Amino acid sequence: MLIRARAPGKLVALGEYAVLEGAPALVLAIDRYAVATLEPSRDADCHLRTRMAEEEDRSVALGAPSGVALVDTVIASAPAREPWRGVLDSSAFFEGDFKLGLGSSAAALCAWAGVWAAYVAKASARPDTGLTALVGLHRGFQGGRGSGIDVAASFMGGVVEFRLDVARAPQVGSVRLPNSVGFAGIFAGRSASTPEFVAHFRAFQAARPAEAAGLVRRLSATAEAGCAAARGGAANAFVEAIAEYGRGLAGLGEAIGADIVTAEHRQIGEDARRHGVAYKVSGAGGGDLGLAFALDTDALDAFKVSVRERGFRVIELALAERGLTVNELSDGSVGERWA
Repeated sequence: MLIRARAPGKLVALGEYAVLEGAPALVLAIDRYAVATLEPSRDADCHLRTRMAEEEDRSVALGAPSGVALVDTVIASAPAREPWRGVLDSSAFFEGDFKLGLGSSAAALCAWAGVWAAYVAKASARPDTGLTALVGLHRGFQGGRGSGIDVAASFMGGVVEFRLDVARAPQVGSVRLPNSVGFAGIFAGRSASTPEFVAHFRAFQAARPAEAAGLVRRLSATAEAGCAAARGGAANAFVEAIAEYGRGLAGLGEAIGADIVTAEHRQIGEDARRHGVAYKVSGAGGGDLGLAFALDTDALDAFKVSVRERGFRVIELALAERGLTVNELSDGSVGERWA
């Protein structure tokens, strides 16, 4: 029996940084997937093949760490009694050596947790793979950091409104993008480190709390308005909130001394404005993905042509309506097996 799971990536539309302080956020699950497969080993050892920017094979004794922190975090929550053979493929989140910023670690963790729970359930009680549990695992993998918004997208699929309660537990709801709103991802040409930028933000909060609180209030108000527009199907108000949040992130970056909106993103943003398209960085900033929204599909298409001509990569994406899925495949089913 082969167990297979897949989980989509994410693009954050609203709520970066402010979500850490209890503001609402909006995240899109997108059709780039992490895929995991798991089956019993054919010998006494456990075997793991990972595909990220590169492919790597590992073999270890049952109970020994694989050396892949994300995998080992999941395994530690519910150890296996039988040796296993698995594949974890998140190569769809990379372009060559560049990580695109589409939530690869969250998607990979959700996919691996899905197959792992099904595998160990054969011998013991199935571990918890609900959203709160997965957010906890991902925070453990990240050293206690992170809101969990990317995990929510991978787990739920679709468009998710996300908020942290006073205990930092995720509160989520499903919404829809307003009718006629189109979007595209633009890769600015370099990968970025979310922990590094969040650390800048936290240091700024500690040093200048009043100024930080004012900036967060501005972002929070914009996120509230944008989420309300999405819930109400108010397309114009939603796109305006996207553009305003982008401006707020630029102001935050200037204040904390971090290049949240890089020179490349500023150039793309100017091009977007010329075409009547709303544009913002998606995530903590510093590189990788920007997100463009428009009501006019012709304007969005013209913008994509223009940024391609400027040497940037348009990442064609669509909503992933389904989140984490786990299936058990019979021996005759199509699934990846090792040679």
